[in-house]
Amino acid sequence: MSENYLQKAWGDSIDNVNINDIKEAINEALKMDDEHGVFWVSIIIHDENVLEMSKNLDVTGIFEDNNGLNYKRKFKNIKEIISLYEVFLTEDFASVKSILKEKI
Repeated sequence: MSENYLQKAWGDSIDNVNINDIKEAINEALKMDDEHGVFWVSIIIHDENVLEMSKNLDVTGIFEDNNGLNYKRKFKNIKEIISLYEVFLTEDFASVKSILKEKI
């Protein structure tokens, strides 16, 4: 089984993340200033796969199979971001990349 963790720009971190941890981090990020209103979840298989959300609803993905490439998308609402993190936690990175590439 892979490891995962959640890191908040304001300093807190959580190991063995679940979707409730992510929902809480989203709510906390929205209350922070722009500099600290960011968090990311990393899933480590061979290397890190990272999904980062900022309070302006931008989400960036970096994946172990092509670390030099960032996938980025601005979302319309938190519900869409929660759905994306649900897919991310299943380790279906191809689907996450596809969602991040969609035009809105």
